[in-house]
Amino acid sequence: MKRKSLAAILLMFGSIVFANDWDVQEMPYEQYFYYVVKDAPEKYNNLIGSIVFAREYGLSYRNSYERSCKDGIIEFLKNEDFSIDIDPDNKIETAFLSESFMKKFFPEFFNVNIPVTEADLDFIWKMLSSKYAGFSDMKKKGFNRKELSKINKTQDLKKLLDKYVEDCHFMLRIRKFVYRQNTAYDKGSKISKDFSNIYFEKETSNAYYVRFTSCSKENSDYFTNLPAVSYLGKDKDFIILDARSNSGGNGLPREQFVKSLNKQKYKGTVIVLQDNYSFSSGELWSALGKKDLKFKRLLIGTHSGGMQNYGECELYENEKLNVDIYFGKADYKSILPSNYLGDGKGYEPDIWATTETMASVLTGLGVDVSGIIFQ
Repeated sequence: MKRKSLAAILLMFGSIVFANDWDVQEMPYEQYFYYVVKDAPEKYNNLIGSIVFAREYGLSYRNSYERSCKDGIIEFLKNEDFSIDIDPDNKIETAFLSESFMKKFFPEFFNVNIPVTEADLDFIWKMLSSKYAGFSDMKKKGFNRKELSKINKTQDLKKLLDKYVEDCHFMLRIRKFVYRQNTAYDKGSKISKDFSNIYFEKETSNAYYVRFTSCSKENSDYFTNLPAVSYLGKDKDFIILDARSNSGGNGLPREQFVKSLNKQKYKGTVIVLQDNYSFSSGELWSALGKKDLKFKRLLIGTHSGGMQNYGECELYENEKLNVDIYFGKADYKSILPSNYLGDGKGYEPDIWATTETMASVLTGLGVDVSGIIFQ
């Protein structure tokens, strides 16, 4: 009787300890597999029932896989190597595994080598020469139509683009082949678990904190409220602009914020938080119009993503060829600050910190972060 009771207690204890661990169900679909979250730790219960996606090249992602990879998906979920976003098709919260998942379990996807046709090259040349903001810089390096016309396979095209393109906004897809340059990476930097298009303000005893994960038009509060932070935080020792994992967008609110702080002769310190996933306008907070700054600025985090060249991008498609090309418009004027290290390198922080150490680093600088959660 005692043994049975003990066994029951141990069984109950085990179920408590191991309850709500990650589990996914493999679902076959034609020649592919996809995965549905069946169980998750309590803080991720909102993902139960959703399909797991994997990032491929920065902003692109897939939810179907050419072979079984259940253990790999669970591994990345357990390591929290994913972001949470709203699936645009199903309008539900979804886990997006990092790009490193595809590189680890589907390396062949990044080494596709398929034939390139003359029609493909004609379309690419036409788009680059007439639409691309970086075309003149490519020509200065020696890029020409004759060299492009010699390309027969996509891996040769990759080598050619690596030689002449320095632009992490740039993306080219030729059927199953995708070309994109790598953004910055610092060990320990993981994408934030905050949702996209978040805008949040918090006042503490000596700081005014603002969290925003996008500068896009979809984040309406960023446009409406951010400029006023210069007044709300003018008497604080610190104004914290948390642009970690900010995907970018419009820089006008930043310009208004800086202009207003300068006008008020702000005496405190503006602290900018960033990580490897702060891109484009989301990392320009690192500069904050540097030469025009009349207040102290401190940059904390990891290197920003390094996606500054040739912004204001558009997608150009050729459905007949099944070719897409995405890049900055020809009339875009790029002004890169002196502290910018280059595309794929970004801005270097004054103080290195990850999301996990952010609170302690700020506290060590005398910032009151009461009630602020970094995730």
